[in-house]
Amino acid sequence: MSALFALASDTLTLLCRRRLFWLNIWLSVAVVLAVASMSCRPDGLSFGFGLKSWPSSYLTKGSPWETTLYFGVVRRTAQWWIVGAAPFLALFSMATVLPKTLKSGQAALVFTKSRGRTEVLLGRFLGGLLFAAIPALISAFGLFLTLGWRLGVWESRLFLAVPFALLLFAALAAVAVLLGVLTKSSSTALAVTLLFAVSVFALQDAASRPSPSDDENEIKGLMHSASGGLVALQSFAWPLPRTQELMEGMDRLLGLRSPLLFRDLVRRWRIGKLRVGAAATQVLEANQDAPAEPLTPLKLSEAILVTAGFSSLTLLAAAMLLNRRDL
Repeated sequence: MSALFALASDTLTLLCRRRLFWLNIWLSVAVVLAVASMSCRPDGLSFGFGLKSWPSSYLTKGSPWETTLYFGVVRRTAQWWIVGAAPFLALFSMATVLPKTLKSGQAALVFTKSRGRTEVLLGRFLGGLLFAAIPALISAFGLFLTLGWRLGVWESRLFLAVPFALLLFAALAAVAVLLGVLTKSSSTALAVTLLFAVSVFALQDAASRPSPSDDENEIKGLMHSASGGLVALQSFAWPLPRTQELMEGMDRLLGLRSPLLFRDLVRRWRIGKLRVGAAATQVLEANQDAPAEPLTPLKLSEAILVTAGFSSLTLLAAAMLLNRRDL
């Protein structure tokens, strides 16, 4: 175990020396500062710590819309940055680790008699997870301080976004490790892993059941004919990482439920910029989207187990392939 932790520490040190690591760190700080720079005043909203202001009669200090604004922005920042963009940036560095390790010069130093190949692979993988955890922790801590500063709400559940980010990153990192062993090419491993990530997201989006339509009689025949293909698509997508379900589950566990709907705030903002009349405003505000089917704890547990199982099986395949390769 000591050798495994030593390899993980060595991998973390190696990755932290690269420019992409500092780019990820500074971008995380910039995202947090952008959220923190928003403030509601008695006369409206300001951005950039007071550099830009917009007068508003409803988005004011102490109003329910202020809580809606901050909760909505923080929730989307957790989804799009902590679990989305930040792990993708970390993947650019992670995909190069194992192919460089397998080069003849480094392989002679790393793969010694005292170190098994599986141990080296797991050490590199764990070091990559620690590497991805750093910007996620910085972002979560920054958003935690922002909510406490602006609203007086100290929501520690924001740190739950970190394990969700690492779970999704682990699935992609495992694919990158497998491709690194298979091809010994950093660029190929990165390109195919990114293509895999996009394909999984698109496949799960296509496999999700469509929302009910108002005119069900019109599409009844079409849905009946497509039901067989939909079931096949869902069966194919079932063992893959559950990106959408994990995102929904994280959002539910964060518990940032605002008194008003965030989409209503966005709709009000757009209506105000259009300067339409009161009658048109009521019509537009009445156009609500149909609520999505809630994610149950059982479905979330299944999504976590399936994603973790996918990562484990992919790493197992990479270890078996590495043990059979000539270095």
